[in-house]
Amino acid sequence: MKNKFIFIIIVTVLVVSIFVNFRYNKSLQNQTILLYEFNNFTLDMPIEIIEKMDDDFPNTTVTTIPISMMKSRYYLKNKRDKEAISLLKKSINQNPFLGISEFELAKYYFRKGDLDSTYYYSKSAFHKLPRNNYHSKIYFSTLTKLGKEKELDSVFNQVKMQLDFEQWKDYIFGKLELNDDNRDELKKLIVEADHFVEDRDQYNTLKVLVNIGFQSLGNLQSLILKAETLFDQNKLIESAVVYDQISKIDPSIYTHMENAAIAYLKAGKNSIAEDLFNYILKNYFNRKNSKTEFYLGLLYIDSGKKSEGCKYIEIAQKNNFAGAKLVKNKFCN
Repeated sequence: MKNKFIFIIIVTVLVVSIFVNFRYNKSLQNQTILLYEFNNFTLDMPIEIIEKMDDDFPNTTVTTIPISMMKSRYYLKNKRDKEAISLLKKSINQNPFLGISEFELAKYYFRKGDLDSTYYYSKSAFHKLPRNNYHSKIYFSTLTKLGKEKELDSVFNQVKMQLDFEQWKDYIFGKLELNDDNRDELKKLIVEADHFVEDRDQYNTLKVLVNIGFQSLGNLQSLILKAETLFDQNKLIESAVVYDQISKIDPSIYTHMENAAIAYLKAGKNSIAEDLFNYILKNYFNRKNSKTEFYLGLLYIDSGKKSEGCKYIEIAQKNNFAGAKLVKNKFCN
């Protein structure tokens, strides 16, 4: 009797273990898809596949990002807002420390024009990860829209000594939009920034803006969020046009043009995308990664110019750009 009882326990443990391992391994397969598209700013996987993905066990990826949050992006793309919001709110409890779910909620409410909800979630995201540029960007922008200048000053002072020029720039944009008379105060900040900013093109552009005024850039942050939203909704041409507009307003930051080129590429406008990618390669030498090379390589391969495309894919792989090795193995060997 005792041996039978032990046998039942062992079998039960084995069955449970097999079941748990099966679910976990299946989740790892799903995570590979979700993380790949997340890191490459794509939403190509059909919603029918996303719906079947388990977001409860495990409920976070190996990188601790809530799976519910990652799934919500596809629901938003397919205009299933109610389900997306439910997933996002659920994901807050799955990892309450990242603030990434609150950031996505803030973006959603921002484009809906609900500034009170945007304020609530962007503030939460910022205070969870104040060094994250995405979190600070939407929070600073929302404070600007709501006219909360004192709070904007206060939160900037919390991150000022991190010497992150992106956050300094977003703060300066907000201050100038709130009141052009702030320029005298901001000129002192520009002098401080001179001691740590490495990208002199960005610094000099911002210095000129502070010196001459900000009317032309008053709506820049809102334009960036608009372009991101249009891209997420698969309105690629519209997104590309807005990114193109932003790149002309603020030519010091190459990623605006890069984003425009990617949107044009995904919309099938290869000629326009190619021109923009090549312009970036010729004019911006201190880029943080090889995204331009990667997408230009894909463009050439898709256009039948395999040799030219593989040259750029190889550059991207050498610089460890995500996805480059996979593309090289598939098309360039």
